[in-house]
Parts: sequence; structure tokens; C-alpha cells
Amino acid sequence: MAHFDPAHNQRPPAHGAHRVAPSKPDERISVTICVRRQNGEQLPDPTQGTLLGRDEFDSGDWGAAPEDMAKVVAFGESHGLVEKERSIPRRLVVLSGTVEQVSAAFGLKLHEYEHPAGERYRGHEDPIHLPADLAEIVEGVFGLDNRKMARAHLASGGMPAAASKLPTPPDIARHYNFPAGDGAGQTIAMLEFDNSYNPDDIRSYFAGLGIPAPAPIAVNLDGANPTSNPPNGEVTLDIAVAGSVAPGAKIVLYFAPYTETGWIHAVGAAVHDSANPPSAISISWGSPELLRGSEAWAWTRAAILKISELFQEAAHLGISVFAATGDRGSSCAMSDGKAHVLYPASDPWVTACGGTMLQDGIQGGTESTEAAWNQGGATGGGISEVFLPPPQWQEGASVPVSINRRGHAGRGIPDVAGYAAGYSIMVGGAAQLSPGTSGVAPLWAGLVALLNQSLGRRLGFLNPQLYGAIRQAGALHAITEGDNNYEETAPFYSAGPGWNACTGLGTPDGMKILAALRTA
Repeated sequence: MAHFDPAHNQRPPAHGAHRVAPSKPDERISVTICVRRQNGEQLPDPTQGTLLGRDEFDSGDWGAAPEDMAKVVAFGESHGLVEKERSIPRRLVVLSGTVEQVSAAFGLKLHEYEHPAGERYRGHEDPIHLPADLAEIVEGVFGLDNRKMARAHLASGGMPAAASKLPTPPDIARHYNFPAGDGAGQTIAMLEFDNSYNPDDIRSYFAGLGIPAPAPIAVNLDGANPTSNPPNGEVTLDIAVAGSVAPGAKIVLYFAPYTETGWIHAVGAAVHDSANPPSAISISWGSPELLRGSEAWAWTRAAILKISELFQEAAHLGISVFAATGDRGSSCAMSDGKAHVLYPASDPWVTACGGTMLQDGIQGGTESTEAAWNQGGATGGGISEVFLPPPQWQEGASVPVSINRRGHAGRGIPDVAGYAAGYSIMVGGAAQLSPGTSGVAPLWAGLVALLNQSLGRRLGFLNPQLYGAIRQAGALHAITEGDNNYEETAPFYSAGPGWNACTGLGTPDGMKILAALRTA
């Protein structure tokens, strides 16, 4: 990432939002300041065999320089801001102060904005100003804008009459020929933002499966307090899927605000968690890359660059990252007549997970039993507007140009797919249908836990292997039927032979993947 660029740290108001009032001067807020690497260099490419360890991020050249962090703290103190946190591996300092103090420190005015849908957030339209010596070391300033930047990829729906006939995650694992094992020795991290779950629901669900219930570890960030919120189907689904597919794996949940800052803190905390080092990260959340009806980024460039760097660091640390592609088809519910994709699924350092539905019941994972999921919701997928051109490992997959009017070549998602038509889970003591690609990311995370256990090593960044040895071994079932048409006004993609923007390379055959990895 380059040194501080005000343009990379600014974005226009949310679509349809209008300024309603200045922010209250005495309101206390927190600001996260991310700094350069100690050695000032770009990360080496982990796909080329040079991998960095935790020690090199914790205290070596690839973390932050203590003197740089001290400069940031001194800057804050000169404006009355108090240090709340600093992290060398994550290269950030968190400062706290009043709106008046923060506004003076960064030379801008903060305002409250209101969206027609009812959301209210804090933001600014002035550029962020930093003194010259600080601009040399700072890469991003986050927290001044606190608009919501996360949406669960879980389609809503009532409980069907035949709910008892729905498959369970272990049923789907057998359908996809997952290898034996329980994932013991592995840790699955899950980003859950400002949500919660009911432990009684988890115990009841797992008792019904005859599987010991997991005891997830909660990591609360930025003042998140999940116990104050009602149980959420998203969190429950993530635990239910990963916990039943890999019941021996440890599950760690990261709770944070829905904001850009929440993303940076949650991803960074998971990647650099030395107490619970994950072997896989499952993300069932995301937000569109672009603003509605615009070619402007909905995220700040600084935030995407920072989060993407964290995913690249995950690759160095042997962590496989999975993200759901969404449940509103090619439109991502933007309703502007364009095809969209969600971030972070579109990040090249992430394995993007699309959805399928079973046509003829569970019959051993053959192509004819599945189609692209499009029932009550539709699998996301398409071509990135941010990550151009396609990554090197995707070059031989015949990824098409974007279906939008000015089509271009970019990162194509998803990479893989899995069952997304819904499980019957327990939420608040009642059965609930849970369709969505939200169920696919934890399914693949569970599969990686089993593969890691069988191989005795971590797979880490999976995409080059998916598009290489795994694909060549015929270990992925191509899904050739269906589409992701969710809104009639938006262009959409259809499934078909080879890679497609509904289901990627297809669904897994776990034992064939294991054999391909052993051979490779």
C-alpha cells in the first residue's frame, strides 16, 4: 500500500443519503490509523514459495515500526486524543476523543447523514489532513465514516412443510464425499459482526444430530457486545455447518461493528490471533464493490487495500479464507440495472463460494443432481469492477468479460460452490429455514479442516491449487444448469461447462481433492 493518499481515504455519501446535522461535538468516537510496514516493502508473493511466519509480523520487518506507532500516539495526544490500542502485526493505532477533538486533528467537519431506508451514519466530505511527517508513515485513517458495510448472505424464508426432509450439513458432507476425520487440531475463525447466537439453540441442534456441541470462543472488538442482541440465524448457521462437518475443530467467533473499521479490526484480529491461530476463516458477509448507479467505489480504496493485505498475510500464515458471494443474484440487490459483485468475496486472496440446489435429492455428488441456486434467493457471482485484470491463476479458466455494458476483464467469482438451498436450524428455540451462500463458506472451511487433518499440514491459500492440480484431477463437479437472475432489470450469468459466474469451478469431491493434493 502507498503512503497516505487523501483520495484513497474519501468516498461520497451513500446512495440517496443526505446530510441532516453536524455531529455532536462532545460525542466520543474512535479512529483507527494504519501505518506502513517497518521495512517499507511490499509483501512477497506467497504463491511463489516464500512464506512469512507469525514472528516476522509480530516483531520483525513485516510489522509496524514501534517508532512510527509512537509518532501516531504523540500526534493524537497533541490534539487531546487518547490511545486505546496499538498492534505491531496489524500495524494500527486506535485513538479516542470527542468529535470536536477528532475534527480538529484531521482538519475536517463531521456530519450526520440519513438514508431513505432509515439508516443514519456519521461521515464527512472534506479531505483528511495530516502533518507532513505523519503522511509519510500513515496508509489509512478509518472510523470517521461509520456507515454500515456488511450484509449477511442469508436469504429469508418461512419454514417449509417438509422441513424434516431437508438435508443436514453432515448429509451434504457425505454427498460431497468429504474425507474421514473430525478436524481435530484445526481452528475455524468466523466473522460475525454485530450479531449473536443462543447456546441453547446450538446444544439442541447438535443433540438432534447426535454430535457433541461445540463451545465457540467469542472475541469482541470495538465495544461489540453480542449478548445484548437477540440470536441471529447467520451466526447459528455458521456454527451449525462448520461445527457438524468438523466437530473436532475449535470455532472462534469475531464480533465487531458493521463498519469499514469493523472489517479491518475483525479480519486483522482473526488473521493475527496468536492465541487461537486459525487454519481457515469463514466470512458470510459482504457489501457491493460500487455505489448504486455509479462507478464510484462504495468502500474507500484505503480500506479495500488494507483488508486485501490482511488476506494476503493470511496466505503467508497458512490460512484458507472463504467468503460467500451473496443471495441476490447478479444484481446484489442494487436495483440499478447493472451486474454487481460483493467484497470481500471478490478479493483475489479469498476463495469465493457460490451456491447450488439439489434437483433429485442426495445422490453422491453427480453433476445432474445440482443446479445454480435460484429459489427464494439466487447465488451471487460475476466480474469484479475493482480487481482488474483477472489474477494469474484464473487466466486459463476462460473467465468471460463483465456482462455490463462496458464489459471488461476482471477477477471472476465464485471460485467454487456448494449446497445453499437451506438447512433447518434452531434460532430462539424454534426451527428456521436458512438458505443462502452463507452456508457454503463454513462448509468449505469445514472441508479444509478435514483436509488439513488428513494431510498433516495446512493448505493455506487455496485458489492456485483449485485452478491447478485440483481442477486437473477432476475433483470438482461442474454445475451446468441454472442462472443467477434475481432482478429482471439486471443482466445475469448462466451456469455452463467449465468455470461460470454462478458456481465457479463447481462443487467438491472431498476424497478426490485429498488424493490430488497428496499427489501434488
